[in-house]
Amino acid sequence: MKRIIIALLAVVATINVSAQELRWGVAGGLNFANERAKAAGVKVSSDSYIGFQVGAKAEMDFSSYLIDGFYLEGSLLYNLKGGSYSGSHSNLGYLQLPVNLGYRLTFSGDVSLLGSLGPYVGLGVLGKDVEKVSGAKVKTDVFGTRLQRFDFGLNYKLGVEVWDKWQFYLGFEHSLLNLSKTKIEGSSSRTRVTNFYIGTAYMF
Repeated sequence: MKRIIIALLAVVATINVSAQELRWGVAGGLNFANERAKAAGVKVSSDSYIGFQVGAKAEMDFSSYLIDGFYLEGSLLYNLKGGSYSGSHSNLGYLQLPVNLGYRLTFSGDVSLLGSLGPYVGLGVLGKDVEKVSGAKVKTDVFGTRLQRFDFGLNYKLGVEVWDKWQFYLGFEHSLLNLSKTKIEGSSSRTRVTNFYIGTAYMF
């Protein structure tokens, strides 16, 4: 995993030294996340948990490296995901860095279709299981106990850009790692988080 982080940081460094081809912006969105677990052969999937994401993004024109229309985008986001259960829910807040290779298909000077995919890394900075017990909320720390802090997965986006400024997109991301730290004797325990999101960005 250290090699993955180093590679992603190298991509960010490349973006920084290519400022003449760079666009900056702010981004945000609404999350519909699920926590999926498997233990002792039993699969459990939470109901959708509504969270949010907010942060900054950068895009670098990659036409000179590949063909016209390709770009590289990187974002630094606070991403609140989790899972909702009967009588309880999980708040999982990550500092997340997705790096996507994208393609822009321009229909006119004002409208373009965008599609991108790539990996992301996430570091858990806020994690709580919240349960109602006798009418009172009981909060339990998650990261370092039930779940590991580090996450790695894939991210897919499809959207439109208008007036070279506003972007509107749908996205999906999912963990590739087993996030569970829980050990059950005689069987394996797996936990992954998936997230469907609706987002927007304004590029300067």
